[in-house]
Amino acid sequence: MNKNKDTLEEIFDLAVKNHKSKHYKIAEDLYNKILIKKPQNIQTIFLLGTLFTETNNFKMAIKLFQKVVKLQPNHALAHNNLGMIYAELGDFVAAIMFLKNAVMINPELTNTRNNLCVLLRYLTSNKLNEKDQYDFKNLFSLLYKRNDVDHNDLFKNAKNILFNEKSYNQITKEKLKLPILENKNIKSLLKEELFLLMMQKSLIADKFVEKILVQIRKEILINHNKKIKNKKNNFDFIISLAEQCSLNEYVFIQTKNEINKIKELRKNVETNKDIKELDVALLACYVPLAISEKIKQKLFNYKSTNQLFNDLIKMQITEINEEQKLKLTIKSHEKITDKTSKKVRNQYEENPYPRWRYLYANIRKNFLVRFQNQIKPNIIDIKFNEKFNKPNVLIAGCGTGRHLFIADSYLNANILGVDLSLSSLAYAKRKTKEIGLENIEFLHSDILNLKNLKRKFDVIESVGVIHHMKNPLEGLQILLELLEPHGFLKLGLYSKLARKHIIETRKFAKVKNFKGNVEDIRKCRNEILNAKNNNSLKKISLGRDFYTTSSVRDLIFHEQEHSFSIPEIATIIKKYKLEFLGFSETFIKNHYSKIYKDDKKNILLDNWANYEKVNPDSFSSMYSFWVKKIS
Repeated sequence: MNKNKDTLEEIFDLAVKNHKSKHYKIAEDLYNKILIKKPQNIQTIFLLGTLFTETNNFKMAIKLFQKVVKLQPNHALAHNNLGMIYAELGDFVAAIMFLKNAVMINPELTNTRNNLCVLLRYLTSNKLNEKDQYDFKNLFSLLYKRNDVDHNDLFKNAKNILFNEKSYNQITKEKLKLPILENKNIKSLLKEELFLLMMQKSLIADKFVEKILVQIRKEILINHNKKIKNKKNNFDFIISLAEQCSLNEYVFIQTKNEINKIKELRKNVETNKDIKELDVALLACYVPLAISEKIKQKLFNYKSTNQLFNDLIKMQITEINEEQKLKLTIKSHEKITDKTSKKVRNQYEENPYPRWRYLYANIRKNFLVRFQNQIKPNIIDIKFNEKFNKPNVLIAGCGTGRHLFIADSYLNANILGVDLSLSSLAYAKRKTKEIGLENIEFLHSDILNLKNLKRKFDVIESVGVIHHMKNPLEGLQILLELLEPHGFLKLGLYSKLARKHIIETRKFAKVKNFKGNVEDIRKCRNEILNAKNNNSLKKISLGRDFYTTSSVRDLIFHEQEHSFSIPEIATIIKKYKLEFLGFSETFIKNHYSKIYKDDKKNILLDNWANYEKVNPDSFSSMYSFWVKKIS
């Protein structure tokens, strides 16, 4: 018996060795040899399933991983692998279900968490039975409690699950009578843990829920000095609402009555010797606490027994103070003299964009691995692999730093983040310090001035930037001069076709004489939310960018903007002797591949132009694509 056991162990070791060396046929035969003797050996079944996944035999891989799950229902990696295979096959509903199972079994699977959240960003959950609803609610609660995911990707589905519960479903069905704080379902909602977490960590990008919050805020303020039993019991809700208003930069509409009452409340908070936390939290639902020097001084070193209140002070006072100090530490490269650049800079100094709290934890991989994943199904032969072991990366127009964290997933990368706005750079630098990143350098500069930088980069990414320059092609030329001959450039440009409703909304705002200040942005949004029979206005209210002050300004009131078509991009690529390597949007490419089966690499721009005509919302964010110089 022992001899037989040792023989099986030796066979297993040999199978694993061949598997790692990619001698797949030998490894497969050895794994099967073990399974003849031990047909329920989970480790062998799992590794054979992994082998079939690596060789693109997904049918066999699914069969084997399903067998693992049947034998061991809590095998998180088997659930994960099934989820990833179904995602690869385009069955995203099945992918979500298996990835959900994996995360519920083991929340520490970073890659699984990240992939699940990204899928949830694009897909709305279908009708679910009670058990699935319960499971998903627990999943969202688990994910919202973490600070290593992008909670905005979760919001849409979390909201759908929450408001699908019987009690909260009533809120969406009934015509809410005023005061809505008397409504038993609303009272229950104010205590709902998941709802509070959603307000603290993600934008409430939904006009119906916004309407409820605006009314609740108003009723709490109007009744603030009256004796209300449950007011203190709703303290955590008020703090959560204040954090939401901080995230959306006070974009909610305010009535004259509320504005007058807030002036009184602000005066009381400034002059009272004692710190009344309820007053402070309510004030923070309407104005940022840092607006008042007296309040800043009072609260700067204040510690509450309520940790959520401390989090509010950190968010609205401590972090703002730190950003002001960080501005002094950021180097500037030449003066910004271009008139258009100055206007754009001033916009982002006043409204750094986007404001964000948390992002995904990175699993660092060699740039080429990340790059090939973004351009697939295109595969290119790269002759200079060693150049990308420690790539020099330029993020041209890094804004508040979200893009820097994506680039940080490149293993051993040295990253330079450049931006026009010092306020945006200070925000980004604070976030990098918060996470402990030391491979990122910051530079305050106009892209137009980078031609004098005397540095070259293996990778340059400029997404959503050069289309805000007076002459985008001048910006492109400078970026190409900074790119090493072997390097790769990622660009993000607005689509003319996808932004028709935005152009119409801008005309609406212009006719109404709305400007880009916060008061006019609130009024403009209010009119859009109440508009009827206008599809453009209705459509713009569905996007996440409609739900913060800075993003509305960016969306409707930007100082400078150009949009492009795919044929125009093709002309630019030809003019500058570039090779188009592919768009980076996986979901769009998955759909495109089913229609244009002959374009195996997904790189024929004539086909893409036809595809966008039929699917005009495909690039609603922007075209995001990779190019390289033709050698």
